[in-house]
Amino acid sequence: MDFEASEARQQIISIGCVTESGREFYSLVYTDDPITFRIEEITGISQEDVDNAPNSSEVFERFYDWCNEDKEMPEFVCYGSSDPEFVYNNYLEATTLKEAAMLSYMYVNLYDCSEEMKEHFYVNKTISLEKLGQYYDHDMGAQTHNALDDARLLKMVSEKMKEGKKENNVFNEYFDTRRMPSEVKKVLAMHGDVIHREFNSMAEAVAWVKNQPNDKGPSYLKDADEKIKKAAQSGGKYFNCNWRIL
Repeated sequence: MDFEASEARQQIISIGCVTESGREFYSLVYTDDPITFRIEEITGISQEDVDNAPNSSEVFERFYDWCNEDKEMPEFVCYGSSDPEFVYNNYLEATTLKEAAMLSYMYVNLYDCSEEMKEHFYVNKTISLEKLGQYYDHDMGAQTHNALDDARLLKMVSEKMKEGKKENNVFNEYFDTRRMPSEVKKVLAMHGDVIHREFNSMAEAVAWVKNQPNDKGPSYLKDADEKIKKAAQSGGKYFNCNWRIL
């Protein structure tokens, strides 16, 4: 799911949600917090749009009923830490019990998958949803910042991440060796696409490296495990080998 919000009090002005089965919910949401030029420029939502939108109680009571159509309240997935704050801000100003119940349930059950993304790509920075979308779909244009479009985009990215496929050199400028798996099944030293050596652990790979002839001095062997990880991530070479970590 995704939200857009006003700038000053960060009140929700639109909500978009897509289920795993493809059911969709979208609505603008009224707030008396003025819509700034910056917010209109980013989201395309004008002051007139918000003035004519249903209020928060109406939207989230309807959303409550929509969620219950599946007979079981769902878990919600968002991207980034802002969305839970938006939900909490609307909860503080809820005027009906049903609205408050929906917003409080969302707040408790809203899972931010951006940390999962960091682990998946071994990076130390939250990559924008737009960049992730363009990585998985090369024909994708700019992110629209429409809440429903962004919910659809997050669904696609989340599904692609679960497939586990990624290139070694994705977002290499943010690569964080500390996020590489500490336990590995295999470490492969490659010559191009041909396996040169196969190791059952990083320790085995490092031991092999340190036993090889080396005319570059002791510094070339220092932190060999980190250098193997970096080579595996970047597609570069260490000890004249390409590396893969499984």
